[in-house]
Order: sequence, then structure tokens, then C-alpha cells
Amino acid sequence: MKLVDIYRVKTFVVPEHVDQVVQGILAIDELKVGNYKNVMWQSKDGVEQFVPSEEAVPTEGAAGEKTKVTSLRLEFSIPRDESLLTKVIEEGIYPNHPWDEPVVQVSEEREARK
Repeated sequence: MKLVDIYRVKTFVVPEHVDQVVQGILAIDELKVGNYKNVMWQSKDGVEQFVPSEEAVPTEGAAGEKTKVTSLRLEFSIPRDESLLTKVIEEGIYPNHPWDEPVVQVSEEREARK
């Protein structure tokens, strides 16, 4: 076993846009772990809530109104390479995500590999 430095990346997406976001991410990195590629996790049926400001350009809801939508959590890991992380977020997630301000969470972790 060896420990590998990685970034764990999570984002939340409404179901009808999941495939588009996944394809955007995979166009940047094949998400390879050992002998497998396209390794990604999806958690279903969470509820996301927000209140758009007057400056927002909401896909759902209206300025000043609380909105709740069903969303999925996408989670994956990539090697701890800041330029790859930037590219995955700025070219893979942002342009394929329906929200004008998508939540993308990143943590530095270590992953056990065979």
C-alpha cells in the first residue's frame, strides 16, 4: 500500500445537468484510479436551498425568494496538481454547470492505493 496526495472535489448539481457536468470533467481528466478510469461517486436526492440576490442570474427561482431544488453530489479525486485542479474547475465544471455560482468544495487528502 502507498498513500497518494490528492484533491477531493465535490460539487452539487440538479439531476438534469449531471451528465453534462460529468462529461465536462471527464474531458479534462479521465479520473483514473489504478486500473480503472472515470471513477466518480454520486449521492442522490439531496435538497439544495438558496436565495438569489438582485445581481444573480438564477436558473431556478427568483431574486429575493428562497428556492429549494433536488440536487446530487458529485465527488471525485485527482492528483494534487494545482494546475489540473484549476482546469477541472474552470473548464470542466463551471461552463457545464447550470448555476451562475456553482458550489465546488476542494480538500487536500491522501488516498490509499494498492
